[in-house]
Amino acid sequence: MTRLAHISDLHFDRVDPAIVKGLRDELNHDRPDLVIVSGDLTQRAYREEYRSAGAFLRSLESPVLAVPGNHDITYIHLAQRFLDPYARWRRFIAREIEPTWTNDQVAVIGLNTARRMAWGFDWSKGRFGLRQLHRLNKRLEALPEHLFRIIVAHHPLHPPAHAPDLDVVGRADDALACFRRNRVGLVLAGHLHRGYVHVDEIDQGDAPRLLVVQASTATSTRLRGEPNAYHRITVRPGGRVHLEVRAWDGARWVAVAARDQGAKLTMGELPFHAPEVEEIAGRENAPAGLG
Repeated sequence: MTRLAHISDLHFDRVDPAIVKGLRDELNHDRPDLVIVSGDLTQRAYREEYRSAGAFLRSLESPVLAVPGNHDITYIHLAQRFLDPYARWRRFIAREIEPTWTNDQVAVIGLNTARRMAWGFDWSKGRFGLRQLHRLNKRLEALPEHLFRIIVAHHPLHPPAHAPDLDVVGRADDALACFRRNRVGLVLAGHLHRGYVHVDEIDQGDAPRLLVVQASTATSTRLRGEPNAYHRITVRPGGRVHLEVRAWDGARWVAVAARDQGAKLTMGELPFHAPEVEEIAGRENAPAGLG
């Protein structure tokens, strides 16, 4: 059995310190085998934000696997953005932007979907590259057959059914086809600050049914009508996945029911706590750097 914690969209320094402390204490009290962070560790990729994010990750007693999000590339210093967009990531977070973690049961592979530029004015949407997917094929083919395969990326592959106009990552269909072909059983992502689960409708025979899990923001004050939350995931022998959603109720993390891809959140179903500095993200499709 492998126990994972999936956190996303930390957004240092747009955080509630009480929630950050509560998350650190809970993860260190009941330590998972791995903490997975699916992007947007910072708000504007400033040096101090990276320092805060790095200090938080180092305070965790479990190993950490993290991938960048669109907020982790500067929108201010254009020379840095285009010439060396991950310099601060490598300095404060990790040397790799597409890391891998394995044990005797699972393989977790990080993919970077953030892009330094894109067509149009909104550079926040993210994209899978064709060469990136080709490299992923080789990475997955090299894994032992018995390992349960998990992909971590920042941007969503499916919108929630009640909000179908929300953007998904570029080349989502190509990526999903690659995942299915290589028997990936679980995808973890964030970006939308909404938590929901999508079960792939395509039968893969004896391969596990692909489960795509979107996380809300774990610590940010920039909410989109949902509480701060994160996931506890248990992978049991045979690739059976148990998902527990943990939401912040203002004083502690509590277990709440997971929502499937088509379910709309009705406030009152989940504990909803306005952070210390409430900053509701008002636009569904925010412009570059504000998503």
